[in-house]
Order: sequence, then C-alpha cells, then structure tokens
Amino acid sequence: MEKRKYIDSEIINGVERISRRQLMVFFTMTTMYTFYFVANNNLGPAIKSLQDELQISSSKVGILFTTFTLLFAIGQFTSGYIADSYGPKRVMMIGAIGGAFSNICFGSSNSLTTLCIFWGMNALFLSMGWSSGCRILYSWIPQKQWGLFMGIYNAFSFLGGVIAYPLATWAILRWGWRAAFFASPLCLITWAIIFHFVVTDKPRQVEGPLEIDQNMNSEDKPQLCMDDYREVLRNKAIILVSISAVCSQFVRWGLVNWGIKILIEPLSNGGFGLTLVYATMLASLMHWGGALSSIVLGQISDSWFKGERWQSVAIGFVLGFLGLILFYMAGMMTISQSLTVIVLGLIFFISGGCIQGLQAPLFNMPQSILGERLSGTGTGIINGWSYIGASLSGISLGWIFDSFGFGAGVLLMALISCFGGIVISFVKK
Repeated sequence: MEKRKYIDSEIINGVERISRRQLMVFFTMTTMYTFYFVANNNLGPAIKSLQDELQISSSKVGILFTTFTLLFAIGQFTSGYIADSYGPKRVMMIGAIGGAFSNICFGSSNSLTTLCIFWGMNALFLSMGWSSGCRILYSWIPQKQWGLFMGIYNAFSFLGGVIAYPLATWAILRWGWRAAFFASPLCLITWAIIFHFVVTDKPRQVEGPLEIDQNMNSEDKPQLCMDDYREVLRNKAIILVSISAVCSQFVRWGLVNWGIKILIEPLSNGGFGLTLVYATMLASLMHWGGALSSIVLGQISDSWFKGERWQSVAIGFVLGFLGLILFYMAGMMTISQSLTVIVLGLIFFISGGCIQGLQAPLFNMPQSILGERLSGTGTGIINGWSYIGASLSGISLGWIFDSFGFGAGVLLMALISCFGGIVISFVKK
C-alpha cells in the first residue's frame, strides 16, 4: 500500500525523531498561546484600581469575571470543531487579532456594561487558542511524547500569567489601570506576525513508499458533521473528564481572579494586608508552579503511568486540595507577616500550580478517548465545560466573599478540588 511521507518530520528506521522544524513550529505555536494568556490575565492586577475609579462592588466585578468565563466556555464548545473543520492556524490567528482589539476597547470603557461587552468579546476571540494549539500539537508531535509536550504547552500558557502580572502592574503604577489593556495587545499582535510565517496546520506531504508518522493527519478522512459532534457530547468518558475539568477551572479561576484581591485586602476585612507589588509577586508564583507542574505531571503520565493520564490528574487535585486547606487555615491564624508571606508563597506555588498543571495530562485524554479525527472537537467540548465551572466561580465567589468572608470561599474551592479528584478516578485513560 502506498504511504505518505511527511517531509517536515524525521523517521529513521521506523522510529520517530523530533526534527528542528517540528520543534520550531511547536514552540512558535506555544509562545503564541502564551501571549493569549497575557491578554486575559491582565485584569487581576487592575481590579482594585478599576473598582476605586468606577465604584464597582466585588459582586459586580464577579459579573465581569463570569461574563468572560461564560463566553469563553461558549467559544470553546465551537472552536475545537471549527479548528478540526477549517484549520487550527487560521482559527488561532483570528483569535489573536480579535483579542487584541477587544483589550484596547476594554481599556477605553467607562461603565460596567461596556466593560462586560468588550471583556466578553475578548473571551470569544481568545477561546479560539487552546483547542487549535492542541490540534497542531497532535499533528506535529509523536504520540508517545504527547504528555511531555502537552505539559510544555500548558506550562507556557501559565508563563503568560507570569508575564502579564508584572507587565500590567508596571503599566498601572505608571499610567493607571487602563494602560494594562494597551500593553498586552502589543505583545499578542507582534507574535501573531511571527506565528503566521512559521506555523502550518500539519507537516507538508509528498507521495512515496516511506513510513508515515501515525500521529499525522490523513487527507482522505471524512468531513466532520453534527452527528460526530453529538457523539462526542454523549461519550461517557468525555462527560466524566468534563466534570473534572469544571472542578479544576472553578478553583483555578477563583485563585486567578480573586487571589490578588484577597492578598491586598486589609486584615480587618479578612484579607492579608499586602501591597499590590507583594500580592502580584505571590500570585505569580501560581503560574510558575503551574508551568513546572504541567511538565512534571505530563512527563510522569508518559513514563510512570505509561500513557494513562488520570493518575496524574488525581495527584494534581489532591495537592491542590491540601494547599487550599492550608490557605484557609492561614487566614484563621495570627502569625508574623514574614512567615505569612513564605506560607502564602508556598501555597500559591504548590496548590495553585498543581491545580493549573493537572490540565496537561487532562487535555491529553480527549485524543486517547476519541482518536485523532475528533481530538480537537473533544478538547473544545471539555474546555467549554471547564469554563462553565470558571464562570460559576466568578459571581458565586464574589457573592460568598461579600456575604461570608474570604475564608468561606477558599474552603469551597478546597472541597471542589477534592471532588474533582474523585471523579477523574473513574476514567481509566
């Protein structure tokens, strides 16, 4: 039977070897998604100044968070299917351009209504990134190394938060909160130009008798249809993975959206009374921890667990639960400020990091469950449900913080993390 050779890949004696071209495409795509995160993690540092200028309560800010995550979820449900149908590169480029435009409009707004409109637009555009990037990864990287490379992909996305926090804080301290939403688009558009010239949806093909990388796409696969989409929605394993993803994103975005707010609130209000600079430094440790744990959890799913992912996801949930319990206890105790900073730093690095890092093995599961043809669709659906969880965290945690204090919200996140670990244990993939 005639087979295709992918001339951008190297296959020596039937063994897949990652070429320089594959690495260049992968890291260009990965860096692109890093700047996607720069364009949606810039709100956290700006919240306090935004609230003070526009006189918006925490509950109303929760509406803003929920608008973003809900529309991000809606976008995810369709973006994977669109990437499978029309090409991930095209979808990812549209998302970058639209996200940059939406950020600029957000920074120019003066009311809660317009803020919600443009932050919602930002969510819809930026939702085009994750599934498209996963689709490119599946096409360019050998299957036996998906865990490691998904970990690196996930890690770079959290480095976007590491970049966004100091960039936004510097802009806010120098020019005010609006400046945070003008600096981020510059990063995103600049890299989008590089992405356009480097990345292709899949390696180029020539006809020939040589071996094919079995992970690569085939040109003769049937066109997707809505029956395929409904099949993925009804898949029991996908449903269970989606529930776990809901739990992880509820906790993750609870920390991303409200972590800095809790840290800078006065002690009399149940916060920790830290300065904005200290608070952003501590909160950024969550993204450093997410980057490290993404690679570690992805790698051990390849090596220790031989391609099964659920064990690594469960480990991330357990460590997240334990860290959040410690966070709750730290808010109840009176200890020196220096010790408080150390404890909080460890909590954000380990607990927040693992909650974010578990997404690396989790988002390898759709391909294992569904196969290559529907992998983007499955990834988008799971990520869509996960951001339903994130949208619930915005307004519900805002209401809980206003009504019962910050400790109650932290305890709720801990319990949800525990539940996510239980659910994923039923998926043996």
